Amino acid sequence: MSILSNDALTKENKGNALAIGAEARKAKALDNSIIDSTIGMLYDEEGKFFTFKTVERASCELSGREKYSYGATCGTKEFHEALYHWIFRQYYDEFKENTYLGCIATPGGTGAICNTFANYLEDGQKVLLPDYMWTNYIQVAREEHLGYTTFHLFDSEGNFNLSDFEDKCLSLKEEQGRIVVVINDPCENPTGYSMSYTDWIGVVEVLNRISRDSTPVVLIYDMAYIDYDKRGFDASRNNIRLFEKLNDSVLTIMCFSGSKTLGLYGLRIGAQIAIAHTEKDIIEFNTANDFSARGKWSGASTLGQNIIVKVLTSFKDEFAEELEYARRLLINRADAFIEEAKSVGLKHLPYSCGFFVTIPVDNPLKAFEDLKKAGLYVLPIQNAIRLTLSSITLEEVKRAVHIIKENI
Repeated sequence: MSILSNDALTKENKGNALAIGAEARKAKALDNSIIDSTIGMLYDEEGKFFTFKTVERASCELSGREKYSYGATCGTKEFHEALYHWIFRQYYDEFKENTYLGCIATPGGTGAICNTFANYLEDGQKVLLPDYMWTNYIQVAREEHLGYTTFHLFDSEGNFNLSDFEDKCLSLKEEQGRIVVVINDPCENPTGYSMSYTDWIGVVEVLNRISRDSTPVVLIYDMAYIDYDKRGFDASRNNIRLFEKLNDSVLTIMCFSGSKTLGLYGLRIGAQIAIAHTEKDIIEFNTANDFSARGKWSGASTLGQNIIVKVLTSFKDEFAEELEYARRLLINRADAFIEEAKSVGLKHLPYSCGFFVTIPVDNPLKAFEDLKKAGLYVLPIQNAIRLTLSSITLEEVKRAVHIIKENI
């Protein structure tokens, strides 16, 4: 008999990006020609880890107490306000007037996902996910004793599949009487796909139709890559404005990632931000999610919170310039990938911008092993492999395209 519980005995990491990344780094340390395209972190064109100067400066200027002291479980008021201004930008006053807002500091965007899964579904119910997804959503659901079902992200023409999205929402409504759905946009992980404004109008209309009889709906907007949208800061926020038009029965929860926006990967700092049309929903949001945060991780990083506050207030304009440079790095690599892939006939899923691009394959695990032997590390996912543009140079991007084409 195992000391583990029966439930724990069924837990197993498969295709773990962190483990594969560690293997890739070890291989590259022995042979620099190896291409490590695994973990979603940003590197410069010299192959060095990219850090924002404003983030480094903010960290150096903080006092010992601002770095290391305990903080409130939900995070500080200053942290909340800094994020509201950064995320809503020119629409902040409009949201304050027309909606109610809530915020919980979390260990990365993952913490926001965990809290939301835990508090808006009953044990055994299902969360709705896109079929091409960040696979950790499944692991988080499993840990929270939930199931999942998927909708087709793309239709036959490579556009957002609004029809299947609605069908799957309706099925869940009938099956369990409530819906929790995840949309990762823009620059979706793993495809790099970004929905259009028209797509988002369609999503809002679908959720309003489904919830008009007061069916509870939670829209989880995983906005981890929002600041790498090639359309720019303001255009990337236009979709958010549509959330004001959602019914009272629809709660929007946005998952902010300090890892991606500020490069604070290892500090594990993010936020769970709620938009509601009733004060009651925000009171309940704050109460339940503060409780969960206290029970799971006690409090998010004080250092991470105060770096974000300082960067987004004192160094906001300088930081925006650095982000523009980082975004341009990605755009250049993406352009090179698309051009090279077209020239050799390598097919990939619809891509707009962001850290990743996805290539469909028949056998992802075999493709992973074959590419590894050829000197390229990728991440195997369901029916595809994920190439990480953020972590490889322009030269490596072009070389990776040929390695993939020649080996799979």
